[in-house]
Amino acid sequence: MNSNNYTFDRKGHDGNLLFVGGDLSGIQKFLYNISSRKAAVSLKGRSFYLGDYMEKVLAQIISIPEIVKSGKYEVVYSSGGKFYLIIPDTQEIVSALTAETKQIKRDLWNKHKGELSINIAWTSFCFNEDGTVSTNSAKHEKIGVLWKELTGAFTLQKNQKFKDVILQDYADFFEVKQVSANTKICAITGIESNECVPLENEDGENGLFVLPSVREQIEQGKALRNIEHFKTFKEYADNSFLGILRMDVDGLGKRFINGFDSMDEYKTFSTRLDKFFDAELKAIRRKSLYVDNINIVYAGGDDLFAVGHWESLIEFAEEVRNAFVDYINDSSISISGGIAIVKPKFPIAKAAEMAGEAEDAAKHFRNDEKNAFNMFGESLSWKDEFAYVKKFKMEFVDLINIFGMSRGILHKLMLYATIEKKNKQREEENKNKDYSYIWHSTYYLTRYISRYNKSKEIKNFCMNLRDKELLKNDRNLELIAIAARWAELELRDNK
Repeated sequence: MNSNNYTFDRKGHDGNLLFVGGDLSGIQKFLYNISSRKAAVSLKGRSFYLGDYMEKVLAQIISIPEIVKSGKYEVVYSSGGKFYLIIPDTQEIVSALTAETKQIKRDLWNKHKGELSINIAWTSFCFNEDGTVSTNSAKHEKIGVLWKELTGAFTLQKNQKFKDVILQDYADFFEVKQVSANTKICAITGIESNECVPLENEDGENGLFVLPSVREQIEQGKALRNIEHFKTFKEYADNSFLGILRMDVDGLGKRFINGFDSMDEYKTFSTRLDKFFDAELKAIRRKSLYVDNINIVYAGGDDLFAVGHWESLIEFAEEVRNAFVDYINDSSISISGGIAIVKPKFPIAKAAEMAGEAEDAAKHFRNDEKNAFNMFGESLSWKDEFAYVKKFKMEFVDLINIFGMSRGILHKLMLYATIEKKNKQREEENKNKDYSYIWHSTYYLTRYISRYNKSKEIKNFCMNLRDKELLKNDRNLELIAIAARWAELELRDNK
């Protein structure tokens, strides 16, 4: 990339400028649109490919002759499928940028036929003496107005996806592709194409054909595996379950639009955020608890996608969240996540979709309070619920493993929680609530206490459940049932 990175004067002495943004669309779908065959190396290769692609697009833009001639550009941010930069606002640069943008979109279409799309937009502005900025539609505003205007432009482009491609070559866009005897189906994506090429034989597999770009991504994934030493999904599951984790920062959009007084403040923040999703995450993953059990497939911008042994991945998610809070030290943003737990041969695309749904559920927790984690289909507040659930999970496991408590208590508590949760639906349907779980749980725990009367540890634990925890509120029963489900899965692993 051209190294002539110029810092524009914040007092407005550089005159009229363009704030340019790039946003790659379809990242999630592109990453996960693969079969389980060679999924580990394919995912890693695709992740690398996406980051490399955006770096190349950014380099392509700042290498536009008219920009090079000006001798001025400032990269504000580049990570996670996005970039922002500042360049001079001249008629020559705008014309050249418009033409280059159309070519970039056309090239991406030719290579991926709609799997990925890129939005590139810009707005004219200038810095003011008082540290604010002015655009064509806003005067003396905080710099967040630049992101606000680009967000609107990105939304418009997403609603008119491939418009430039259609206008340039209508026939090619709508042409029905002929299927011939030579047409192959890509073994990784399932896409039919006459361009499929044979995949290098490995592990006794024969007759596999993939798209050229897919073979390139697999080869890149293999090279990264040699460096990072990640395993196959089956190896990560280790005769148990595979976890698929997705995490995303909450409140970042509002922070960008409303939370910065200067461009330099934004650059400092975004640099720290980028460092967290790079160096800090890698440092956590290198810990002995995770290095052999987890693979970070994608991390950048403000989100994370990782796979690994289900139990290690839950611990990893908690550590990532705690590290994020300490590192960012900003109460206006948080991080939410969700995990899907599946068998290692389960279709990775579907598992990733399930993890995405879990993440989305966490982001809608408590009327969009967010700052939550979803596992086993239930969302928990990081702030005041996850530690509570983890504590009870550990107590269940210890009492069963060390003191011989029956596992039957786990199933009973999950059953009572199911009855309690159905009351929400009954209330919506104007039906009478079923409070049987209250006396059933009380009766069951009383009998349990009598059964284990000689074990002080079990007796005290059950009395605490009956006389304190389950009487506080209905939510506690739900949380303890989640702990029971967690304990049940852990105990199954450790048979």
